[in-house]
Amino acid sequence: MKSLASINAKDIETIKMALNDAISDINMELKNSLPEKKKREVMEYKSRYSRVYDKLRANPSIYALVEHELDIAAGGLNDAIELLEENMTDDLDEQEKQDIQEYINECERLIDILAS
Repeated sequence: MKSLASINAKDIETIKMALNDAISDINMELKNSLPEKKKREVMEYKSRYSRVYDKLRANPSIYALVEHELDIAAGGLNDAIELLEENMTDDLDEQEKQDIQEYINECERLIDILAS
């Protein structure tokens, strides 16, 4: 069992990258015609992810986040994994597939740490 203390600067960059990926996907989703209720829900997720992302940009330490923000970071990591798995196509070369799988593995490792 790893603790939050094991999260280093590289891990913070991975979390920020995952949140940024999730925010980008949300922005794409918002370009579609959505029912008002769904649009509000999606905007709320974007707002939460953006707040956590901005906090980590300002202070790149996991200790900059309070408990509910750790949950939001884990959600962003999970969303990034889902996006990667959805976009893993056969037209990628082996190096690209390996790089994506390493990113997925890092995200999963960080989710495990944040969930403990």
